[in-house]
Parts: sequence; C-alpha cells; structure tokens
Amino acid sequence: MIGQYADQARRALTEYFETYSTSTVIYIELPDLPRGRSLDSYFSLDSVEVREGTEIYADLGYTAYFTVNPTSVKLSDDLFALTIEGGALEFGTSSMRRFYEQGTIQFFVIPNTPITERARESGEARLRSLLAELSA
Repeated sequence: MIGQYADQARRALTEYFETYSTSTVIYIELPDLPRGRSLDSYFSLDSVEVREGTEIYADLGYTAYFTVNPTSVKLSDDLFALTIEGGALEFGTSSMRRFYEQGTIQFFVIPNTPITERARESGEARLRSLLAELSA
C-alpha cells in the first residue's frame, strides 16, 4: 500500500505542476510555518521520482527539493491545493534544511482568480481524474 502512495504522489505532483506552474505562483506550506504563512517562489517541478518503492524525491528548481515517504495524498475538491502527508519529510534548499519525522507538505495556488481559474480549466479533466483516483 505504501508504494501505491508513492506512485500517487508522483502522479499528483506531475499533474498539479503541469496545470499551474507555467501561469501562476505555487505556494508551499510546511508543518512548522505559522498558519497562513507559506513559502512562495516560482517553484517548478524539474523532476520527481519514486525511490526504493516508497519515497518520493522532487526537485523543485532553484536548489529546492523535498523527500517524503507518503502515507496520504489529497487533492482539494476545488483542485487548487495538493497535500502530501508522510514520514521522513525533508524540505531543503542550498541555504536551509528542515526535517520532520511526520508531517504534511501542501502545495496551493490562490483560488478563484482569473489566472488560476484558466489554468484549472486547462488541466481540469486530468485533475478530476486524479481526484477520483485519490478518493477511491
């Protein structure tokens, strides 16, 4: 089952970034950031891979990366937020590193703006298919 979560996380990240990253900023929330605070940058998904069958490694560009052994992958009903929960969550850049035994990393865009709505519409069929798969 854990390997299934890694595959789901890989697919979810790919679909989410393909939908939003070229048109808007994708924000990231980590477990120790104050509620409502997020990391904002022009993160991209340069690569994502499943390692050893259970771990995700994602290169987010600009020296940023994260790894996690996912136990849950959720896409919000409005398709604007992707949350990956798991163990051994690590987020890092060339100047900092954060490690959490257990935690969530959430990717989101500002909902209901003309730009994010157009982006969602362009990838809606793929994201709805992903949502159905994750909800099954």
